[in-house]
Amino acid sequence: MKAAVSDRYGPPEVVQIKDVPVPVLKAGELLVESHAATVNSGDARLRALRVPRGMSALVRLTMGVTKPRRSVLGFEVAGRVTEVATGVSGFQPGDRVIASRGFKFGCHAEYVTVAEHGQVARIPDNLSYNAAVALCFGGSTALYFLERGKLSAGDSILINGASGAVGTIAVQLAKHRGAEVTAVCSSANVEVMRGLGADHVIDYTTQDFTQNGRYDVVMDTVGNAQYARVKDSLKPGGRVLMVVGDLFQTVASAWQRATIGGTSKVSGEIYRTLMSLAEQGVLKPVIDTVLPFEQIVEAHRRVDGGHKVGSIVLTFGKDR
Repeated sequence: MKAAVSDRYGPPEVVQIKDVPVPVLKAGELLVESHAATVNSGDARLRALRVPRGMSALVRLTMGVTKPRRSVLGFEVAGRVTEVATGVSGFQPGDRVIASRGFKFGCHAEYVTVAEHGQVARIPDNLSYNAAVALCFGGSTALYFLERGKLSAGDSILINGASGAVGTIAVQLAKHRGAEVTAVCSSANVEVMRGLGADHVIDYTTQDFTQNGRYDVVMDTVGNAQYARVKDSLKPGGRVLMVVGDLFQTVASAWQRATIGGTSKVSGEIYRTLMSLAEQGVLKPVIDTVLPFEQIVEAHRRVDGGHKVGSIVLTFGKDR
């Protein structure tokens, strides 16, 4: 099978499509034929070892000291189950699924194995593979942080970096919860934010979003709205959701009760929730670009550019 392999850290060009063996099923696993995948900020950061300040040594120890320990990246995939191993009872060949291997990666390949009771869920009939996969990285992260931040109906939330994969889903989830949403983005994406339901939009190229009111929740998906900068923008009891933070901000958050950090957790339950919300029309995918798998280097370049809107989807030449 074909897979996108990164044998060293570096620029997008280190990613090369190579022939590798089809993964062998273990008991309790599904074999998924890939129809669509994404290249997200996590893939790009690991490929380049471009991590938040102070995190490089830790990432090298866990992900590979001199080169990626997991040479095939890719956090999530949408595809069709082609085979099930012994012990599997909840899925069968032909099922359309969204799946992730978490930080084991491996989804930038034509076939992927995933545990039946792991990070996998069926795709609703009214959702394409492209749409389903575009919801998952941003959706699982946004759902995790909004849950931890206890965002409730009537709360006000400012979402910094609202046009990214996480931000576009966070805007929709926050509106679904009945919050008053202020989205921060560039001037090019103001109308996109309004289309997603944002009540207010701040163009960061012309306005300082820390000077535009006070909020119950500030969600930072970029890494430049740490507590020290936005504390005066919080209402009493307000919370900062630190989706991206460096080592020092993470350590500081341990005693800043107003800051909620951590790494989002993906599960089959979270994926089922996202698919259900999409089936109901509550969530709509925002796709920046759709590229064939063979152009994965260009997908990485697009992520590195820092101006994508929503998700970048790779397709494997099958039905969408």
